[in-house]
Amino acid sequence: MNFKRITIEEVNRLQESQATNVIDIRDPQAFAAGHMPNAVNINNQNAADYIENTDKEMPLIVVCYHGHSSQPAARYFAAQGFKDVYSMDGGFEVWKLNNPVEV
Repeated sequence: MNFKRITIEEVNRLQESQATNVIDIRDPQAFAAGHMPNAVNINNQNAADYIENTDKEMPLIVVCYHGHSSQPAARYFAAQGFKDVYSMDGGFEVWKLNNPVEV
């Protein structure tokens, strides 16, 4: 299983065309200060529950700070059986410049 890198523009197009799951692997304090709409903060404590309880057929977008740490995380989630896994290039730091942020 593998993942694909995806630009923020491609994330927006994907989310316009279909439902997606978004996981944010940043630390809880950064997540609480702002995150992508409908994102779930994932860490070592809740990853197993997320994997067990989430529809693996729905596209999964993995987000970190700058788009680097999300790549090995995306590879991990793909190996857990998620069908379409994406690592968002630029991360949340670029997303927040021109896209909606929830707190």
